[in-house]
Amino acid sequence: FGSSASARPAAFRYFAILVAMASPHGAAVDRSLVEKFLQSCIDSLKSDATRKMLKNCSSVRPGVKLVELQQGIWDDVGVSAEDGRRAVGMIERLYLDDQEALLALRNEFSNSMDMTYLQCLKDRRPKSLEKKAKMPKNTVLEFLDACNVKLDMPEIRERLSQRISETGSMPESLINEVHGEVMELLGFDRVHGQRCFEKLGSTQQYANDRELAMSFARWRGKTSNVCLMLLNDYRKGGGELHVDEEVGNKLVKVQAKEGLDAMSLEERTALLAKHAKKVNIFRGLPDDGRKRYLDRLGGQEKLEFTQPEILMVTLVQNHQQKKPQAADGQSE
Repeated sequence: FGSSASARPAAFRYFAILVAMASPHGAAVDRSLVEKFLQSCIDSLKSDATRKMLKNCSSVRPGVKLVELQQGIWDDVGVSAEDGRRAVGMIERLYLDDQEALLALRNEFSNSMDMTYLQCLKDRRPKSLEKKAKMPKNTVLEFLDACNVKLDMPEIRERLSQRISETGSMPESLINEVHGEVMELLGFDRVHGQRCFEKLGSTQQYANDRELAMSFARWRGKTSNVCLMLLNDYRKGGGELHVDEEVGNKLVKVQAKEGLDAMSLEERTALLAKHAKKVNIFRGLPDDGRKRYLDRLGGQEKLEFTQPEILMVTLVQNHQQKKPQAADGQSE
């Protein structure tokens, strides 16, 4: 369970990618249709009919039925699900006028989705806990998804924040408690469930099963990100942290990303232009060379270096993702 070239040409090249990243794609969706979708979803999620439907479809994972519910509502409003999801995810950029109401609806939609999902798991909860049988793949996937949802619950965030304020460190023991609660919600004894997970990891099934591997990576990433965010909030509030070097370096990245989020596109471009050469040299070093370089930096120096490094990595990844799309377009 434990969670444990010169700078100037580079700037012009990366600026083009930054602009592309900032531009929305896909068909425009009228604001009224986005509002209708969100309100219709909220009403449906809160209905007794949906709760009964989810409980009775016990052979199908609840996430599948919830996706089908959304798909049906997009069909009803006459918008493709792909364009609709993009519109909902980009409300801040697509609907500049009177976006507060849409954002509030999106937040209520998200909360309703999570609550409906967890209520479904409670309604489906077996009467007795499994203590011997092997854990099926679908239960493993459900455990990973349910943990991610639980970590977004206000009461769980409050428990984690309280533990961090008491210790100033990663709240691993409390995370394990949450994992145990989810195991029992799914009908598995928490000790037996942990043994099943350990056995699954030792068989390399994660590496050989793409769906499991992706879900496991999301689970680890979610757990780490939530804990790091709460640790950073505690630090910003004046709290003293007691973390190891690995967690400390991750917190530097959290702080760096916060700084980047507060920058305009022009500011990020100028930052990358200033440091592109240095970052490229750093990225060419072996792992031990990178570590030695970072170890020589002070806290503020490390933060200032990490920001352009994050930009470089993000832009290179974005550029690589565009290559297959360009090749597909040329082949048509």
